[in-house]
Amino acid sequence: MMKKPNISFQILKSLIIALLFISCDTDDSDPPQEELTISSVRINGSNLSNDMSNVPLDGSIEIAFSSTLNSEEFAEAFSFSDSQGEATYDISLTSAGSKAIISYSGLNPNSSYNISINTTTIGNNGEVLSTQFSRSFTTTEAEETKSPCTSATLDCMQQLEITEGFSFEFYSTFDIVSDTDYVWEEIEEVVFSVHGQNRDADNYFRYMTNSLGDVGMLENTLVISPYFKEESGATDTELFWGSDWRTGSDSGNSQVNISSFSVLDVMIDYLSDQEKFPNLRKITIAGHSSGAAFAQHYAIVNTSEASHPDYEFRYVVANNQYFYYPDGNRYNESTGEFYTPADCTGYNYWPYGYEFAPAYVDGITQEDLRQQQISRNTVYLLGTNDTQTQGTLNTTDCAAILLGSNRLERGRNMFIYFETFYSSENNHQKIEVDGVGHDASAMFNSDEFKQLISSN
Repeated sequence: MMKKPNISFQILKSLIIALLFISCDTDDSDPPQEELTISSVRINGSNLSNDMSNVPLDGSIEIAFSSTLNSEEFAEAFSFSDSQGEATYDISLTSAGSKAIISYSGLNPNSSYNISINTTTIGNNGEVLSTQFSRSFTTTEAEETKSPCTSATLDCMQQLEITEGFSFEFYSTFDIVSDTDYVWEEIEEVVFSVHGQNRDADNYFRYMTNSLGDVGMLENTLVISPYFKEESGATDTELFWGSDWRTGSDSGNSQVNISSFSVLDVMIDYLSDQEKFPNLRKITIAGHSSGAAFAQHYAIVNTSEASHPDYEFRYVVANNQYFYYPDGNRYNESTGEFYTPADCTGYNYWPYGYEFAPAYVDGITQEDLRQQQISRNTVYLLGTNDTQTQGTLNTTDCAAILLGSNRLERGRNMFIYFETFYSSENNHQKIEVDGVGHDASAMFNSDEFKQLISSN
């Protein structure tokens, strides 16, 4: 007699077979993938919060992860764009490959950008970013830029109050007075271009801007051409001078007396405002002919250089005829020797020497002036053809004649003096411009001057 199959055994058998199939199926599947997380996101050193504003147009983003990244897979998953398209950036990995550095540049101003990382495998060992990452921010406004004014017209004219109720006009490549809110970060140097006896500040402004334009310095150099007006050209509230403006005399205004040297002091004080001119480091005073007399005498007596030790001062004395000597020695061109003249009363009077110096010099001893003259960075810029004795060269006063037979020789003699008596101490140099006469434009646009002004 056949026995009936045991139902419980059959059920158990079926369950065992099913479990075996399930076990085999589980063994053939992939193991679960590990997740990768983001621990911090910083932009230019600050935490990058969503909808951040005023983000710089150039900078870097740092994203720190919990595991090492695969550089190619991360680059594929990463996006950085605004409405106009993908940004310009480079990706590098640091911190053993767990931190991505995104260096970007040239973002569009006042634009909304988004950075994102897709949910995909980006870990070096197959780790997955399980949650999509996204941050948005807005860039800063475009930086305001200023173009230099070079027209030598009223468009480039500025006016600064020197003392209460009295102002002074000058040509300037930038609107440094009226534009009160702008910070002049681009200005690294100021060059004063001082006119000659014709008081043609417009021409001297043009000479200097042409020269600096040729050597690519107009964007970071402020060119100022002071206008020392005579009485007939001044209004009731403007300072004016006689011909001795070139050697520091006081203004002719009845209500106030201001030295022409004090004008530059006030202007330099104005430019020393670090909040408005944070990168200004060099100040050059360059003059030709009567302007050269101004530059040489201002170099010797000014108080600005001592008051502003953080600035580098330089004085360019081009084709001067009136030199100050610190003592009674004068050079004999015939013998090549120095001597003390005995037959010229007043040869040590100002502007040739210390006696009867203008009020600006009050309180400064002759020894102080000697030390300042020795130490200050003075350049004698001499045209080799500036040898004419006709016209404006002073050949009637014995004090002027003792300086030398012509402007070229007077400049050479001054340099010889310091090389003879203070050879190891003086901070002077002589540069001769071959073939140029008494011509301010040719001097300031010469290769020699361009090399000097553009050198560090």
